[in-house]
Parts: sequence; C-alpha cells; structure tokens
Amino acid sequence: MKVFAPQMAVFLSACLLSHGSYAEVPTSNAVLVTSTRIEDVTTQLPAPITILTADDIRHSPAQTLPEMLALQAGVSMRSLYGNHAARATVDLRGFGATSTQNTLILLDGRRLNDVDLAAVDFAAIPLASIARVEIIHGSGSVLYGDSAVGGVINIITKQPGHGGTSGNATVTGGSYDTRQMDVSLSHGQGPIAFNAFINSIRSDGYRRNNDLRQNNFLADLRLAKDQGEWFLKFGLDDQDLRLPGVRVVDPGAGVDELQNDRRGTNTSNDYANQSGYFLTGGYSQFLSGKHELVMDVGYRKKNQKAFFDDYAFAGAYANYLNTDLGTWSLTPRLKIKQALFGGPGTSTIGIDYYQSQYDSDRALNPSTAGTPVHRLDVQQSSLAAYAHNISELTGNSTLTLGARLQQVRLQANDTFDVTAPGGTFGSGAPKRQASDNQHMLELGMRQRLNPLWSVFGKVERSARFATVDEIFQATSQTNYLQDFSPLKPQTSHTYDLGTEYTNGDFKFSADTYRMYLNDEIHFNIVSYANENLDPTRRDGFTVSASQGFAGKWRLAGDYAHTRSLFREGAFAGNEVPLVARNTGSLSLLWSPSRDLSFSTSARYTGAKRFDNDQTNTFQNIPAYWSVDLKLMGTMDTWKWQAGINNVFNEKSFDYGVRSTSTPNKYNAYPLPERNLSLAVGKDF
Repeated sequence: MKVFAPQMAVFLSACLLSHGSYAEVPTSNAVLVTSTRIEDVTTQLPAPITILTADDIRHSPAQTLPEMLALQAGVSMRSLYGNHAARATVDLRGFGATSTQNTLILLDGRRLNDVDLAAVDFAAIPLASIARVEIIHGSGSVLYGDSAVGGVINIITKQPGHGGTSGNATVTGGSYDTRQMDVSLSHGQGPIAFNAFINSIRSDGYRRNNDLRQNNFLADLRLAKDQGEWFLKFGLDDQDLRLPGVRVVDPGAGVDELQNDRRGTNTSNDYANQSGYFLTGGYSQFLSGKHELVMDVGYRKKNQKAFFDDYAFAGAYANYLNTDLGTWSLTPRLKIKQALFGGPGTSTIGIDYYQSQYDSDRALNPSTAGTPVHRLDVQQSSLAAYAHNISELTGNSTLTLGARLQQVRLQANDTFDVTAPGGTFGSGAPKRQASDNQHMLELGMRQRLNPLWSVFGKVERSARFATVDEIFQATSQTNYLQDFSPLKPQTSHTYDLGTEYTNGDFKFSADTYRMYLNDEIHFNIVSYANENLDPTRRDGFTVSASQGFAGKWRLAGDYAHTRSLFREGAFAGNEVPLVARNTGSLSLLWSPSRDLSFSTSARYTGAKRFDNDQTNTFQNIPAYWSVDLKLMGTMDTWKWQAGINNVFNEKSFDYGVRSTSTPNKYNAYPLPERNLSLAVGKDF
C-alpha cells in the first residue's frame, strides 16, 4: 500500500479541488436512494441503459430474472440446469464462457461477483423484492470497478413504505413437482420503516438428479433523521442443488443421449450446496440540502459444498470441495451537485474497498473431508478510488468524465497432503504473493438534437483481474491443484455510438460498439489451464423499439448482432465460442381492464460455436426459439396468474462442449420442454 495510497490521495484531492461554484438546490425531504450511483442521471448518460420496473417484472411471462434480462437487447443467458435460474449466467456483449467474470452483477449497488468462479445465484433474490433493475450496456468500470467490461446489472430491492402496514402471500405450483411460497411484509410509522421478504422453492427439476431446495430471506430497516437516514439490510439464503451433468452425443459410438434420454443423468451422486448471509449498514445524509454523503459497510459470507464423483474409475478421481468465502466491503461516496462548464452537473466521488478471505478444502469425497488433499488459504484485497462527473455544457449537451485507480493484492497458500486419500499423484502449489494496478477511464457526450432525437458517444478503458479459481491450475487427470498461474489483468478499450427517439408512447433506440481486448482471461481445455489469450475483439449493434396503443396494448421488440473474434495468434479471425451472432425478442402486453392482463414473449437465440471450438471446425449449437405466455388478474385483494413456458415444446440447449479427442462427439445440457405454472396470492 506504500505506493498506491499516495496516488489515491493525490487523485481524490484533485477531484475535490476541481469542483467549481455550486448550484443551489432546495432542501428535500424525499426518501434517500443509496442503492445506485446513477439513478437521477440515467437520461443524461452517454450509454444505452435499460430500466426494468417492478411492474415490468410482474407482467413478464418469464419465470426468472435471467429470462427477463434475456428479453432485453444485447443480453443473453445460459442455463445448465433449467431450474429456477440456479447457477444461470447472464452475458452482456458476447463473452461466452467467461460472461460471469465480465458482466458485473450488483445487489443494491454492492458486488455479487465473488473472487472465485462461482456464478451469481439469481435464485437467491426473490422476484417480489425487486423494485427495479438497471442494465448499463458497455463498461461501467469507472463507477463500479473491475469485471464490468461488458456491462453492469444493478438489482435494486424495494424500500420500506412509510404509510402503515401491508403485505402479500403467494403460493405457486408447477411442472416437475414445483412448489413455491412467497411472503412479503412492509411497515412504516414515523421515522421507522422496514420490510421483509421470504421465499421458498421446492422442485424436482426438469431432469433426473436435478432437485432444487431453496430458501431466501431479505430484510431492510430504515430510520429517518433530519435530512439523513440510517439503513440496515440483511439477507439469508440456503440452496441444495443436485447436478444432472451432461448428455453425450457420439455418432461414432451410436450414442445420442440428447435425443433418446434428454432428461436422464449419468452423474447421480453429484451435487452443489450453498448457504450464506449478508449484512449491510450505514448512513446517508444530505449536506446543505444538495449534496449526498453515503457511509456504509458490509459483510457477506457463503459456504459451498460440492461433490463430483468419478464414474469411470470407481471414484479414484472424484472431487469434494468445501469452501468458505467471506468478504468485507467499505464503499463511502459523496454525490455533489455543482456547476461546471457553465451548466449544472453531478459528481460522484468515492472509495471502494473489498477484503476477501477464501478457504477451500479439496478432498477425494465427503467421507474423506477431514483429510483434504489440498487446503487453500487465499486473501485478496481490492482498493480503488474513483471520480465521475456529468455536466451540461449547454441546455442540450452533456459531457461525462470519469477515472478510477484500482489495486488488487493477493496472498495464497496451498497446504498439500500427499498421504491423504487421492493425494498420491498430486502436488502442492508454492506460496504466491501478487499485486496488480489498473486504471479505468470514461469520456462521453450526449447531444439532444431536438425534443424527440438525441445521440450519444463514449470511449472507455476497463479491466478485470483474475479470480482465485483462475489463478490455481490443475492436472487433466486428477483435477487437483498444481500451481498458481501468473495471469495478467485483462484490459479493454470500448467505443460506443448510439441514438434514441421518443415520441409519446413510441420509443426507439440503437447503438453500435467496438471493443478491443488484450490479455483476455480464458480456460484452455486442451492444456487444461487458464491463460491470457491473444488479442480479441467484440463488435456489434442493438436495436430496440416499443409502442403503446390505446392505453391497453404495448408491443416491444429488440435485435442484437454480436461478433466476438480473435484478433491475433493461431485463431486470428475465428469466432469466440458460445457467442450467438444474432439474438432478439418480441413481447406483447394486453391489459383490457385494471383487473386482467395477458402477456407473451418470444426469444430467439442464434447459432453459436461449441465451447472448446476455437478452431471453428466443429458444428454449431443450433439456434432456437422460446415462446412464453402468462394470464394474470385480480379480484379484490386476491391475485392469480397462470403461465406456460416454452409453448411450442422446443427441445433445445444453449451450452455444449466439443470433444478434442473424438471426432463429432460433444456434451450438452438440455433446456426444459413445455412447462406450466399457477400462482394464487392475497394482499393484506
């Protein structure tokens, strides 16, 4: 910290001294919003931004948040298990297998992406608790830090109400013996307000050995004081998930499990269980009625237990993982309303500090958990300072400037036991200490051409650091850790250009982008190691439009074209695997009355390369359509809804891996066929 701390001090001092005279803003008694760093300026940012409201979520026929996100332009999802979004991943701007590490997911402004490779668990966030979702396309690295290379998705939960007590209870049943219960409660009286959400899911899943048991709890407590507010947020989640594994297709051997037994499993002993909690507290205060100071601190803890049996050699090469990950976070920030360049502006200045402790025991199986082959002890800290300013140059022109300095430090130790069951052919990794610095930059402009049209452009530099699981290498035979890989940070330069048009109930937007990446971090299944790729490039464009009719109908559609290519090296000019070149959706909402509505959506995912097909010599994962329907209504304080997903019973899959040793052989994870759901709820 001796080198980086003075740089941060100079950086923050310069940002603070750059502010000019302040524009007067009247005192406000409005409820403070501490969950987002952009909410009051979204229409001024030089980037395509999508906002999903609680009403949008309620009316969508999609059953999970990733499915709803995938209906938005330029957003795709990948699901291995098809069971209530458990371990599903979301991809912005075509990162394929590494989408989890390049799309930053936030819950109330705090990072959900961890220092390991585990996907963000969307199933742990009750849909009923979500107030809105902000989707920032393109890098959001200046405001939110590393891993925001493709974009940022900020999930903002509902704040407690201040007008008495209200609540809701809903029960849901569906295909695959799915049962779900949701209960919410909100209370506000005087300066005190709180809400709570309980969610419980039981499902056998689409496939055998696909059971899900999920329990979630979220609570938010607020205490208003003068022009400020104390807040405390708490959450618990517990998940038991069985892993059905792949379906094998090998024409040479006459095997086609995808066609003949798509709901079957060859991994009847595999599972991945997870439990955890988080606690966030702090204080938000308006200063002089115009500037907002947020001081907050948080802690998040999770435990993961996973078992992957070995079915070919009587369990000799099985793997059992028991991992604890705890993360402290401190993210103070100051939002200042000030006049720069002759017009009003908003500056956000802050520090983000994250400290993670990762302890992982790697044993042969659950019965030998007490004598692990490897015992990993990793500490990783991230310290960053940032400043972001949005200022009006004229009444129709807005300039955006931003910079972030970030340092990540790592200390790793592997305690290896050659005498442990399964340790005979393994080896330990030497201790490792590392420190990496990166900077993120943003320069953008938005210009309003007339009351209907506006255009915007942006240039950004972003970065991401290797996760703990990417740094540790393994052998192809035992999957036991062997070494710590000195991976370089991944960097990216992104260029955006777009336009927006709004005329009454009609909205239209389009944007195009190009992204140049150096040292992209990727897993090479041939060498069985993570590595920095030769330079890669991503470019594409998105188009979105929506139109309301007679106050009862709304039609929305979008299309995205994405190209992810290797720029140099052995695969120069080839496509990056698992990125569909063409995606799109079409949605219709009809509300004939206040008590009845019907919605339908169709989502198209184009053909894409199999994972491990960097040579582009294998067949493609086929394109597919998915059509969903939902009918919902209210009767006094009662609510009901009925849904059909995958109406036309498409037999599709969106993730597969080609074999490098057997021609025409691949593994795939099939998606669910047609399924039904019915829910009944009551407000109180």
